[in-house]
Amino acid sequence: MHKAIVLGAGLSGIAASKLLIKNDIEVVLFDNNPQISIDKIKKNIYGKAKLKIQIENISDEDLKDIDICIISPGFPKTNSVYQKVNKKRIPIISELELAYLYSKAELCAITGSNGKTTTVELVGEILRKKFEEDVQVVGNVGTPYCEKVLSETEFTKYVVECSSFQLEDIVKFKPHVAAILNFSPDHLDRYTNYVEYINAKLNIALNMESKDVIILNYEDQIMRDLVFQKNMFKCKTVFFSSKRTLSEGFYINNDAIFFKDKTKTIKLLRLDELKLIGNHNYENVMAAMAVGYYMEVPFVEIVEACKEFKGLEHRIEFVREKNGVKYYNDSKGTNPDAAIKAIDAMNGKILLIAGGRDKGIDYGDFIIKVKEKVRYMILIGEAKKIIANKARSLNYNNVIFADTLDEAVDIANSYSNVGDNVLLSPACSSLDMFKNYEERGEKFKEKVMSLK
Repeated sequence: MHKAIVLGAGLSGIAASKLLIKNDIEVVLFDNNPQISIDKIKKNIYGKAKLKIQIENISDEDLKDIDICIISPGFPKTNSVYQKVNKKRIPIISELELAYLYSKAELCAITGSNGKTTTVELVGEILRKKFEEDVQVVGNVGTPYCEKVLSETEFTKYVVECSSFQLEDIVKFKPHVAAILNFSPDHLDRYTNYVEYINAKLNIALNMESKDVIILNYEDQIMRDLVFQKNMFKCKTVFFSSKRTLSEGFYINNDAIFFKDKTKTIKLLRLDELKLIGNHNYENVMAAMAVGYYMEVPFVEIVEACKEFKGLEHRIEFVREKNGVKYYNDSKGTNPDAAIKAIDAMNGKILLIAGGRDKGIDYGDFIIKVKEKVRYMILIGEAKKIIANKARSLNYNNVIFADTLDEAVDIANSYSNVGDNVLLSPACSSLDMFKNYEERGEKFKEKVMSLK
């Protein structure tokens, strides 16, 4: 390999460029955003003599002698430059794949529609109990895999959060232990249909072999079918369940988590010993425990890490209690299924702030859950009329529109009663009003803390 093109000049694209240049490969870095600062990018890349940055368009000359294309996860495949690269039959791989090709370290990986980041961060804490500071949490969590490969040691262990976008273009990527947390419709603005989205997630196990282990959610019917009907996986399968006792695997019984195999049953911890709340989080904990166990961390250290883990920002994050009302920030709830899980985690009635940029996902199940527990739904953003229309079609009429997030918080504050929960769980992307879900969550917390 002598020359590569990298599509997308965000964190992943820049990290991929650095790794390629370090390995003496010329790089053409392309981005279609005219606001990109070429000078700023070059300052961050050592060996920039081997780097050419192109913005908005690319010539046939730039594609001459290109051996491989690395696509960043957020780069649209509808882009004309991607189409041009594809037409020339240049091999296309993801940043995830590139990192794997240059890495020599052991890795585990997690995917799923919801709960990935919480789970990978907990797995990171579990592995650090045994492997200390040599554990790197990378991927969709925010730190590019390629970035850490640049400085890995012989002792490094990776915990990789894998989005469907990152898994689309893998060839050899193979974790030793992997987990699929759940499937629910998401990113249908990118995929032709739900099956295409699921198949992208399933690529996590594409190259796994009999000596490898994949952790699956028994309560997801699709996963049961893949194992018992289609015999999809070549590797060992291990289930976790939040609803039933399993003959083997991790499960909840009598408000405690157990592990069972052919020779023993072990009670690991009580649910009330965890700092996380909600059934979906208990599933995340079991998945993390399973990954840790098959990465050879002793149970005593796994349990200790789980008890200590406080969870992450923007994921059912407690903000404050004011006048008997609790405020929770779940800005990471960017699809209806995630918002349903947040609603389920609440004790008591809810004033829900939802809305944002629509992803083309049906809100029917979301509204059914809203009818059960939400006294008022306060809607913001581009999707507010779409959600409101669905709510009214299902006979839920306690809908209030707000023009801004600040206004929505004020409305929730004025309508709330002692014992209520005000929950921001939008069921939508943040990109109509904010840079990302983090900014949306921060703005919510600032407003909540300013309430008199």
